[in-house]
Amino acid sequence: MNDCTRDTALSCLMSEFKLDNKKTIKKNWMIGGRIPEEYQERTVIIFQNLLREQTMKVREIQVHL
Repeated sequence: MNDCTRDTALSCLMSEFKLDNKKTIKKNWMIGGRIPEEYQERTVIIFQNLLREQTMKVREIQVHL
């Protein structure tokens, strides 16, 4: 996940689960992989969608070069 996508993911997770600490989410969920079980399924879906968008943007850039 690139920096832009990671920031978007943090914002999405905060909004989706009504959380308020980006540092904790980044450290525990994204880096540590310790996503609370009740949030895992939705978090994976969010990450998959954001990574799909990121991949499409990269392909778009490569096509234009």
